[in-house]
Amino acid sequence: MRKILYYGVILFLCFGVVLVFYRIKDYSGKAYNVKGSEDESGAGVKQKVLIFSIDGKTSNGLKQWHLEGKAAEMIGSEIHLEDLDAIAYGDEYTVKLKSEKGIYNRSKAEVELTGNVKVTSDDGTILTTDVARWSQETREITTDSIVEIRRENMYAKGKGAMANSFEKKAILLKDVTVRLEPRTEIFSDGYLEVKFNDNMAEFFENVRVSDKDGKLFSDALTVYFDPDTRKIAKVVAKGNVKLLKGESYTLCEEAVYTDGTSSVKFIGKPRVVIDPNEIAALGVLSKGGVVN
Repeated sequence: MRKILYYGVILFLCFGVVLVFYRIKDYSGKAYNVKGSEDESGAGVKQKVLIFSIDGKTSNGLKQWHLEGKAAEMIGSEIHLEDLDAIAYGDEYTVKLKSEKGIYNRSKAEVELTGNVKVTSDDGTILTTDVARWSQETREITTDSIVEIRRENMYAKGKGAMANSFEKKAILLKDVTVRLEPRTEIFSDGYLEVKFNDNMAEFFENVRVSDKDGKLFSDALTVYFDPDTRKIAKVVAKGNVKLLKGESYTLCEEAVYTDGTSSVKFIGKPRVVIDPNEIAALGVLSKGGVVN
């Protein structure tokens, strides 16, 4: 259970995606540079340019972010970009974003990215998806597509995602998979939610953890982080908890791992099942807290 410390990486990256778009919310239409030709047709003005770029700076003149694209087309309040590149400069890290296409709606303060969306942080963490949308009003970036996150010794995947910069939380919506080298795997049918302010990460619905020491099954799994060190403080598995080690199962309603003592406490009528006949009678423990 100690290796669940690495789940914090997921939160870090998802928040980094939000940071890129949060920093362009004050775009006024005066900070961009364009080169190319103008084409007027009909009642609206349609302008096509070869290069489009926006820069954002602090009141002290320090660069906060940069956004640029090629073959841009401006139609009304929309700016259509190809080969989009963005970079946001934070106090502790830098985040880069790429996508094949993007549409920035100035009036709605919304951005839609499509085609090989890739976000990279300077610690080597990479997030990829097909489509992503950012709304200034809700401070959220969302996607219904598959999201993959890669970092040294870690891989995570989920169907759909949401990150909110104001509430400082990030969610992989369902079918979550996390793999940690050398031999740890975590699955959940439901969502993974990570909350900065509460220093916690939660897995829901049929959670399964597998490593060289055994397997853990539960309805939900919560990881608590120390707010100062950002290291794991406690892990709590709740609901139909089943811990397989060797040939025996430990069954209970709740299991609590505390980093300070490196011990696991079983709560709620714990019992150990070692009789093969009783194990067979219980059914196959194949997913989550559910006995099939």
